[in-house]
Amino acid sequence: MPKLLDAPFPPGCERLPEGFWSAVEVWVKKPHVVNKRLCGATETESRDVDIEDLRILLDKNDEESLQDVFLLLCSGVSPSNTHQKDKPWSSTVRTFIPKVNCYGAKQQKEVVLKDSDRQHVTFLPFEEDAAAGRLSLKKCNIYQIRLCSPGSERWALELHVLTSDGWFSDGVAYPKLPWLSSDLLPKLVRWAAESKSSEFKSTLSLLPVEKYSLMYQQLKEKYKSMVKVWPEVTDPEKFVFEDVAIATYLLVLWAEERTVDSLNAPQSFVDLGCGNGLLVHILTNEGHPGKGIDVRRRRIWDMYGPQTVLEEKAITPSESFLFPGTDWLIGNHSDELTPWIPVIAARSSYSCRFFVLPCCFFDFYGKYQRRQCKKSQYKEYIDFIAEVGQVCGFDTEEDCLRIPSTKR
Repeated sequence: MPKLLDAPFPPGCERLPEGFWSAVEVWVKKPHVVNKRLCGATETESRDVDIEDLRILLDKNDEESLQDVFLLLCSGVSPSNTHQKDKPWSSTVRTFIPKVNCYGAKQQKEVVLKDSDRQHVTFLPFEEDAAAGRLSLKKCNIYQIRLCSPGSERWALELHVLTSDGWFSDGVAYPKLPWLSSDLLPKLVRWAAESKSSEFKSTLSLLPVEKYSLMYQQLKEKYKSMVKVWPEVTDPEKFVFEDVAIATYLLVLWAEERTVDSLNAPQSFVDLGCGNGLLVHILTNEGHPGKGIDVRRRRIWDMYGPQTVLEEKAITPSESFLFPGTDWLIGNHSDELTPWIPVIAARSSYSCRFFVLPCCFFDFYGKYQRRQCKKSQYKEYIDFIAEVGQVCGFDTEEDCLRIPSTKR
């Protein structure tokens, strides 16, 4: 089985082999961290398997493929490192969610086989045609990553493939073979050496990733024409698609809320510090009653039409700015208003909720002053806003939405 690359770890790495499996978890659960053409992946069918389970999984009628895969799974092992378990592999199936659906009814899947005894992980790609009810193994794209210790003081990652001939790449779920060597493996080495848990949850941890991806593609297609007529001096592509992403998040979140709480009416909203107003325009167009308020009118406001309600006024936290009939208050890059939004929501009504996406950091009196150096500045500020929300009586939840954070 061809070995494509041997990537050594820095001397004195103390986080192995545990760090190796932490790095593998990132690649399995969050492939979009490396592969920017993916929105994420979902995992199903996790279980421990043996040879007979794999025969059923890999199509027992294709004996040649079975033997080749078993040879890869069991190769490079010394007699002293044989399996001691009845079911030596931990198996999970992950389904890729591309940012742009270019597969139609097909789904790109991988069976991930983790061998903790041998420190190997093997990726077996499948293509599922839901319309035809067929599942086919892409034998040409099977690869394996091994953690090896050729010397007592040296660790390395090795990249092996079942065959170096016929590798298929579509640039999305199936990247080019050199990409695995030049991009993926070095990142796995770095993650394994650092092996630090993230300060934040996984991207879109509160939403069904499949629904987010599908709606984002639909809204991006629907509102991409805004890029051509953007009258502001800001970058049109960045701001249009950023607000499409935020709108997608809120629309999916609200749809899930309606399902859980058995609600029929679409949620109402007020966007405080709405800036260019595009988020208000999209949410309104998608059926949610609401309005935006900002201290300064933008040129683009005139392009939206009368159905998009935007008000030019200064917002001062007081009895004059409460919204008792509103379901959600939004603070999207709302600067000085950000810490006040949980307060305004709590004072507006018992049922009012809030969503904030901070950019610049402010407390109630001015620029936010850091209190802890062990956290990143952004994480510390998010925790501060969560603390404000909890004091106001909210059960706050954090999520990670991968969009640029830039002031309007």
